Amino acid sequence: MGTMARPERLTVDDEAELARAMRAVAPMSDAALAAAFPSVVARSLARGGVFLHVGDRATEVAVVARGFLREFFLFPDGTERTKAFVFEGAGTGSMADLMRGGPSLATIVAEEPSRILCWPYASYTALRARSPEWERAHHALIEDLFRAKARREYELLGLDAEGRYAALLARMPHIEGRVSGKHLASYLGITPVHLSRLRRRRANAT
Repeated sequence: MGTMARPERLTVDDEAELARAMRAVAPMSDAALAAAFPSVVARSLARGGVFLHVGDRATEVAVVARGFLREFFLFPDGTERTKAFVFEGAGTGSMADLMRGGPSLATIVAEEPSRILCWPYASYTALRARSPEWERAHHALIEDLFRAKARREYELLGLDAEGRYAALLARMPHIEGRVSGKHLASYLGITPVHLSRLRRRRANAT
């Protein structure tokens, strides 16, 4: 797998992307956002580059500025089960592992050449303690994560494969052109062969 390049200072475009991502979560002033910029660095990931490896201690949160990342679990037999796809403007970093301070249960890898904006979790926590705006944004982020988790559980337990596929395409219509069939099937909890059948069925219905 590829590796991350050395950390770089944020560009003006990086700062704008981080501002957009955070303001999509909660209202934030220019001053509050500017207080975060000195602690954030940009890193580049080649396709296959690892942001976080299973078993390593999670220490950073990140926003995807370009490209997309995949979060997955790796089982002893080598099977991968995809947990999430993280596209531009979305955050990653295994929040549950960051909060408990333990080794990561998941691996996070770039599926395209990607640029990510990384923030040490300790610095993020310290800024939250100083800034009511960042603390409100954090609570909004946790609520978003909780809703996404509840939706994912419902789709896995309450919908059949065709329903899960339809729900994913409705939520992320761009995903078909960017995610491999193997990883898409893994996310849906089906085989690639089953995914091919669902694709044919949808194509024939249009």
